[in-house]
Amino acid sequence: SFILLVLVVYLAKKGPEVIALDASGEVAKIELKVTDTQISRAAQEYISYRYKWTPDTISGQLKKAESFIDPVLIPSFQKSMLDVQKFVKEKKVTQRVYPYDVKVDLKEKKITIFGDRITEFDALSAATKLKVILDFTRSDRTPLNPWGIYIRKESEGDSDRKSTRLNSSHTDI
Repeated sequence: SFILLVLVVYLAKKGPEVIALDASGEVAKIELKVTDTQISRAAQEYISYRYKWTPDTISGQLKKAESFIDPVLIPSFQKSMLDVQKFVKEKKVTQRVYPYDVKVDLKEKKITIFGDRITEFDALSAATKLKVILDFTRSDRTPLNPWGIYIRKESEGDSDRKSTRLNSSHTDI
């Protein structure tokens, strides 16, 4: 009984072990290399937090988006989002984004996302095109960011006029 008790305690402290299986049921080889598809999926996840919200959910959504921001740039991101949050809550704005094309450039470390944006306020709806360019870097994987992709700069549209520069020296929205 004592040996079984020790074994149960050991197994409980060890935690679960994940075994990846491929389509044929064989143990899959785990790739640590990040692929274009994984980067694309990480960018789509970030966009779902950063651009899909209601007045009630914007704070939580932007908090989730922070898990995709380079940790040293999170204070700049938070500062740049204060006015957005204030505007959304005051005007009761709702926004949804539907990405339809994601292009990853590994050489330049840029992700370009094209999508449709629907914004609603004062019983009006507006549908516009969205183009977001993200500069990214790779770092540690976390439970909230299992891809390890972190945004260093975010630009909307063709010009840099509407951009969120995630550095401590300059922030535009």
